[in-house]
Amino acid sequence: MPTESEFLQQVKDVLSHLYDYPYLESHPLARRYWPEAGQPGPNRAQRLSRLLLEQIEALHPPGSVAKGASRAEYYFLLVYRYVEEWPLPDILQELGYSRRQFFRQQQKAIEMLAGLLREKLPPAPALQLDNGLAGELERFRTRQRAIDLREVAQGVLDMVGPLAEQHSVTLTSDLPAELPVIYGSRTLLRQVLLNILSQLITQPGCRQTCLQFAANRQRIGVEVTANFDPASPEPGPKPEMEPVRHLVESMNGQWQTFEWNADDCSCRFDLPIGAEKVLLIVDDNEAVSQAFRRYLAEYRYQVIGATNGPDALRLAREMSPALITLDVMIPNQDGWEILHALKRDPATQQIPVVICSVLEDPRLARSLGAATYLRKPVGQADLLAALTQVLGQV
Repeated sequence: MPTESEFLQQVKDVLSHLYDYPYLESHPLARRYWPEAGQPGPNRAQRLSRLLLEQIEALHPPGSVAKGASRAEYYFLLVYRYVEEWPLPDILQELGYSRRQFFRQQQKAIEMLAGLLREKLPPAPALQLDNGLAGELERFRTRQRAIDLREVAQGVLDMVGPLAEQHSVTLTSDLPAELPVIYGSRTLLRQVLLNILSQLITQPGCRQTCLQFAANRQRIGVEVTANFDPASPEPGPKPEMEPVRHLVESMNGQWQTFEWNADDCSCRFDLPIGAEKVLLIVDDNEAVSQAFRRYLAEYRYQVIGATNGPDALRLAREMSPALITLDVMIPNQDGWEILHALKRDPATQQIPVVICSVLEDPRLARSLGAATYLRKPVGQADLLAALTQVLGQV
């Protein structure tokens, strides 16, 4: 048994390589939880990654707990740092930490996580994705950002490269010169590709795998193929793709097929190319529109601004925005009058409106038809939470 400090260091180590399956496969923690490498189902690396994600999720606070509470802070810190891999400056801004405070809280968060993991030491059950993870997948689904497909594909290929070399498998790709930006969870897409490729590469007799993308106006077609040596010994069990299918569908993708033959196999799924949503910002201070554009730079929104009532009503009719944020303190025609006009016009009455004001009057806002209310100043986290609440996703 490792000492407390040794176990803590091992947890830090696997967190830093959470999605590096070749590295995790031979890690001491993987061998401690699953001594037998040939167990059926996901390999040790996948099980270890899954275990860490589950225990991080165990720290998730109930909806009524503020982000500033200690357990909630640890959860969000671990998610941003290791699960979603945010840059450190973004984490500091989101959580309001100094660098020194961040590293102090990070140490405490890892210590709490290590305590949960120690309780899971053998005998430990085999860990597989199932429908019980719907809540966790939903949280990823609502965090939709612009995804650079070429960057994701190259990163995944680089990560499984050592595994392919270890098994003498040729790893290739076929990516179009131009790939559109799609919106979704980069983390989920990486997990899908890593899972498929690692399962195929480790199949007995696998000689070559290829990752291919094909794009049209509505979708991105993704295909992973593998060729097997006909002279190889008895092939291994057919890879389990049901967990992967759930991940694809959680990204609003469409699972096409998984064809498994003696000489080759093919796994295909489609991902949607979503159009940008229009967000109308009504505020006489143009700096607010500029700030909201910065907040949503990585998300699929076209942010347009209006500084007065007539422009706001005209743009609402012409652009049919997905959502309107509306200030109250606007000269000549205040926000309450604009809201009243929006809800009386059949062309705009169904557009959700979020009142943003320094005045604390959410009951009046809702009584006049507003979807929700935000107290100024509005930060990025506040805006993203409101979009998720009203539209179902960012």
